[in-house]
Amino acid sequence: MTRQRIAVTGASGAIGSRLAALLQSRGFSVVALQRDTAFSHGEGIEIRPFSLSDTSDTIAEHLHDVDQLVHLAAIIPGKVPGSEGDAALWNVNVLGTQRLVEAMAMAKVKRLVLTGTANVYRADQAEASEESPFGPQSRVLYLASKAAQEWLAASMCNEHDIDHAILRISSVIGDGRSIIDKLAGDLAKGIPVQIQDGAAFGADFIDCDDVCAGLLLAVETELSGVYNLSSGQRTELIDILIKLAEILGRPSDAIQMVHANRAPDTGFPAINSDRLQSFGFKPKPLQAILQRIAASAAGGTKAA
Repeated sequence: MTRQRIAVTGASGAIGSRLAALLQSRGFSVVALQRDTAFSHGEGIEIRPFSLSDTSDTIAEHLHDVDQLVHLAAIIPGKVPGSEGDAALWNVNVLGTQRLVEAMAMAKVKRLVLTGTANVYRADQAEASEESPFGPQSRVLYLASKAAQEWLAASMCNEHDIDHAILRISSVIGDGRSIIDKLAGDLAKGIPVQIQDGAAFGADFIDCDDVCAGLLLAVETELSGVYNLSSGQRTELIDILIKLAEILGRPSDAIQMVHANRAPDTGFPAINSDRLQSFGFKPKPLQAILQRIAASAAGGTKAA
């Protein structure tokens, strides 16, 4: 049987690069679609130039032999400053995805696995499921672009008879780039970390490797529909910092409360992942993730 060829957009990113290697290890032929063509993967992973600003015709040329596509590429707040960055959220996340699905239809790609975000749900609830209402209270412009991306992609896939799964991912850590990883690095270096008074921020934190495992599951089992990819538990940032300081042997004054002249950001609810877990997804305990992050920080390397 011919191996399925899986394309991954954003393949040079923290999740994309890990996912490409994982897919290859499971016997798939992998095409890395990335802006940075100088970023190197392991032997056997083909790199093709890709940008969500490309035309549908151009993108289709790179998808001619692809069976499934995992769409990770996106603009997040801060990558592009000011009003230009605000416009990029729509032009890249939404209109870029429109061009991508059009290209998939032209190239006759059979399936799309789209990575959405679970932080689109309303924060004023203890736990959100796939049926919970949207209504984020912070990072609204970015999250609105991700919600619009999801709705547009689903509608277009239905129009073009493309099977699709949407995985709404909660707050990713353990990738060497998240705020948790960075704060762990400061603690390991003896640099005090500061947190806004009230310490109200919390989220459903999910390990980067668990995200890759969930995406692999979606590819291998050819899931269809919407699934939360999350730990199922909400943890406050202050509790994570206290645990990291404990693991790293830092004193109590390593965490400092600072006053901010604004209402505290309470963050996001717990995200129920029972639907995905019914297919075999098993997120790691937070304690094990923090142990690994702390070990990487203590060693002066990014979490692998």
